[in-house]
Amino acid sequence: MTTKQHLEKHDKQIAAIRDLVQQAMRLVLETRKDIRSLTAAQKRTEAAQQRTDASLKALIDGLRGAGNGHAKGKIDLH
Repeated sequence: MTTKQHLEKHDKQIAAIRDLVQQAMRLVLETRKDIRSLTAAQKRTEAAQQRTDASLKALIDGLRGAGNGHAKGKIDLH
């Protein structure tokens, strides 16, 4: 193999490696965007869960003191 052929071969290898690195960088950026999106969704889910917990607690507290109008006693939900 001549020096010129050897250099051409290495140039092709370097170009292929550069393409792989660029492709990997694009994947890293996409992954970062996906993680940010998932983090935001998780925060929204957490806030919704807190609201649900508060509503459920209010419902349970309301049921504890309420009956159907008869004086049989209170409901124990524990």
